[in-house]
Amino acid sequence: MKALAYDGTLKFDTSIDTSGFSDGIEKIGSAASTALKATSAIVTGAATAIVGIGTAATKVGMDFEASMSNVAAISGATGTELQALTAKAQEMGAKTKFSASESADAFSYMAMAGWKTVDMLDGIEGIMNLAAASGEDLASVSDIVTDALTAMGLQASDSAHFADVLAAASSNSNTNVAMMGETFKYSAPLAGALGYDIEDLAQAIGLMANSGIKGGTSLRSILTRLADPPKDCAAAMEEYGISLTDADGSMKSLMQVMENMRDSLGGLSEKEQASAASAIGGQEAMSGLLAIVNASEGDFDKLASAIDNATDSIDSSKSAAASMAATMNDNLQGQVTILQSALEGLGISFYENMQTPMKDVVAEANSMVGELQQAFNSGGFDGLVSAVG
Repeated sequence: MKALAYDGTLKFDTSIDTSGFSDGIEKIGSAASTALKATSAIVTGAATAIVGIGTAATKVGMDFEASMSNVAAISGATGTELQALTAKAQEMGAKTKFSASESADAFSYMAMAGWKTVDMLDGIEGIMNLAAASGEDLASVSDIVTDALTAMGLQASDSAHFADVLAAASSNSNTNVAMMGETFKYSAPLAGALGYDIEDLAQAIGLMANSGIKGGTSLRSILTRLADPPKDCAAAMEEYGISLTDADGSMKSLMQVMENMRDSLGGLSEKEQASAASAIGGQEAMSGLLAIVNASEGDFDKLASAIDNATDSIDSSKSAAASMAATMNDNLQGQVTILQSALEGLGISFYENMQTPMKDVVAEANSMVGELQQAFNSGGFDGLVSAVG
């Protein structure tokens, strides 16, 4: 075999295997494409979420603004007064279970009762606590409190204590705030005219409710007959030493009148009691009177003590309405409700930053629609098309 000659040079294979590189590029491209799609989806989702937030904020903001406009129309509040009411409604929405819009509705009821701005600002918190404690809606509780305070000759500044009395009475007797509100409709005007206080009236309502007597007509009938006794009532009152006045002619409190009846009629036989109750309270209201007379000392004293200690003058959070409201909200459902209220407040804040440009846009749109209507009226469809162009 002939040997190959070596010419003294080196030869290199310069070809490169690019299969691995190409495969890597394809994988990078695929990953990039996937990332871009994911990014696009995130951006789209974020945009959708932002639009959704804007829509929700607009809705709650418009509702709240309309509610406050109603408050302004009824109360006459403008300028700094309306700003104070608006801020208070938003504050209540942020820290209670009731939304800012619900707070505005409560202000409307207060305004209808003739309350001034300062009265509404001072009274709203007590009313909210009572509504939260009772489970009733805020607007109806506001209506109950404002009506009853007016009937009893009390001031808006008394609303927090009044709320505490109702909370204590309803939680220590067989009634609730709504039923007490119904009773006040009938009995509070007369009780107020006689100079009786809300604590004693709540005591009488609670004792009668414990015997299943609710609605207020019985109590009103008893008070009416005691204040202006017909012949049989006057005779029975004289026989048993029952009167609305002391020896010096001064009016007794309703508590003193109830204790007077309990002392005078409590020891009688059932027949004698029934006869006396019928004469004094009337046949329709005798059961209510007997409920007061025959309530046990324990039940009577327990209810009186709860009502007398309803308001804590040192720490308002320990007062009856506030304490009960805190208990009612100390659960998941209560916290979710508070969260929803806070979210509405956030939406209103968003709306406040958007409302001016949005109003400008809507005003411009209204103007344009008016021009189109005018063009159609004058030139028909052709005129409308021309105006659109």
